[in-house]
Amino acid sequence: MGFCLMSTTLYRKYRPQNFSDMIGQGHIVQTLSNAIIHDRIGHAYLFTGPRGTGKTSMARLFAKAVNCPTPKGAEPCMECDVCKNITEGKSLDVFEIDAASNTGVDNIRELRETVKLPPSQAKFKVYIIDEVHMLSTGAFNALLKTLEEPPAHVIFILATTEIHKVPETIISRCQRFDFTRISLENIIKKLAKIAEQEGVEIEKAALEAIAISAEGGMRDAESLLGQVISLEDKKVTAKEVEEILGTTKHKSIEDFTEALIAKDTSSALRLIDALSNDGFDLEVFHKAVLNYLRQLMLVSIDGSLAETFSFELTSEQTKKILDFAKKTKTADVLKILARLSEVQGKIKASFIPQLPIEIAVVEITKGISSKIAPAPAAPSVPQNATPAPVAPYTAPTRSEAPRETASTPVAESPKEAIRSAQQEDTTMENGKAFNLGDVQKIWHEACKQIIQANRRSGEWIFDHSHQIRLL
Repeated sequence: MGFCLMSTTLYRKYRPQNFSDMIGQGHIVQTLSNAIIHDRIGHAYLFTGPRGTGKTSMARLFAKAVNCPTPKGAEPCMECDVCKNITEGKSLDVFEIDAASNTGVDNIRELRETVKLPPSQAKFKVYIIDEVHMLSTGAFNALLKTLEEPPAHVIFILATTEIHKVPETIISRCQRFDFTRISLENIIKKLAKIAEQEGVEIEKAALEAIAISAEGGMRDAESLLGQVISLEDKKVTAKEVEEILGTTKHKSIEDFTEALIAKDTSSALRLIDALSNDGFDLEVFHKAVLNYLRQLMLVSIDGSLAETFSFELTSEQTKKILDFAKKTKTADVLKILARLSEVQGKIKASFIPQLPIEIAVVEITKGISSKIAPAPAAPSVPQNATPAPVAPYTAPTRSEAPRETASTPVAESPKEAIRSAQQEDTTMENGKAFNLGDVQKIWHEACKQIIQANRRSGEWIFDHSHQIRLL
């Protein structure tokens, strides 16, 4: 393994200098070109989209094109002093402001003072505010008035990756352009061209691995290519790229998924073992498999949904997954996807990294569940069961001897005193019915005994006895 030092990072060295160099944003190039040709320049533009899709590059190109004194249609001539100064970052009329570092209201107030001054060389003063969503609320308010009615010689270009954080009052005052992720094919073409100009021989599979890792961002792809070139000799293979980037080759993902669908336990387990022995990160592989299963699920429902992940698969890989989806049931894909999703987070925590995946493979392919079965429910009584007969109740006769009751000692507490009075009550006059006078007499006697046992409680009961109503 050799080392190659580059004086300039690739993404800066190969930054687009003309609209024709812009890749994957044709709709935006066409609109801005028409505005330049017909001299319909707006005062404020808002570029939004994922990182590395060309927002800042497009802003610089537009600044060059509107200020070039001798344009070639909509393209800057690249020969005049204005074009050269803007390209080299020396222009006094093009300002690039990082909103992440200049978030305060004082920075915007200072900007408001400078916009009043006329341009020194160019036709327009262009302010490119990158990551504009990082501005504070006060800074946005300070920018609002200037953005609404700027001087005729000023153009604002705001760029952001998080449009939802930009106030609606700012968005409504700008012409908005949405940048999209760049397709895998376009990224591979650009990387192949850069590798050729750098004199580096690189396998197509290696370019595909780099492009997939970039996730639709050209700047990320160029940075990864620069990383690979700086660590390798003039011949770069796919295996070396996978080792450097920690990725897994796409064929392994396809083979593993096909083994799960076919319920080929041995093939799936052997593939996991081979990846583990070769030192691949199984957590990265697991995430890649989940993503591939998601893609398979989508195209098994509707083949046109392959457009949603065009920046992740080559045309050849897309054709293969579409053919595979025709032979696969969506229900089977969902079951596999659901079971493998449960493995997320367990690989890193396991003392044997491949064990959680191996358990999932066996369960999927053998139809075995490792979950503990619930306890059996208690037997239910049938609804039509006949209840057991109940013996009829027989009333006691008069000749039956009365039950003996134990004599009750004098109560030692209020509760015992009440219980004693009740027991006397039940044996009074051999079962003769009580009248109200008898009850009152017993009540007063009970109160006296309670007072003797506990004076405070007894007096309270006696004082409140008038609240009792006897019917």
